[in-house]
Amino acid sequence: MSSRLCAFVLPLLIATSAAAQTPVISFPVSGPYTVTGTLRAGQPFTVQYALDRLKTCRATYSGMDTWFITVEYRFDYGTFQSAYVTTTSGYRREPAPATITAPVGARTLEMRFKNWDRGSCVAYDPSSWPIYTFTLQP
Repeated sequence: MSSRLCAFVLPLLIATSAAAQTPVISFPVSGPYTVTGTLRAGQPFTVQYALDRLKTCRATYSGMDTWFITVEYRFDYGTFQSAYVTTTSGYRREPAPATITAPVGARTLEMRFKNWDRGSCVAYDPSSWPIYTFTLQP
């Protein structure tokens, strides 16, 4: 293989390999979550959330969904941050995986999901403490 071809193909292979190894935390419609891959400090991971897992707080306005679901997360018992796990497709909400990068040196990850709508309805998954907790590898 020529050096020019190697210079082009090798970065693509590395990028594809890294993307294929990004851990995924999946929350199906019912039942427990699953983790595919290893959650590591300083590395990204993806959160996939089945929207029917949180069925309350689903207001609409003129036929349009006016609700959102976010993942609220924190590392090492710090301040909660959030990322959307929904997106808009026409007038409907659709699932949208969230990619989060754990800080270097982080040891724990806590998550919960929040659904809210324009009518001031708010619901959480899980609905009470404790929240979903994960251990990160160094």
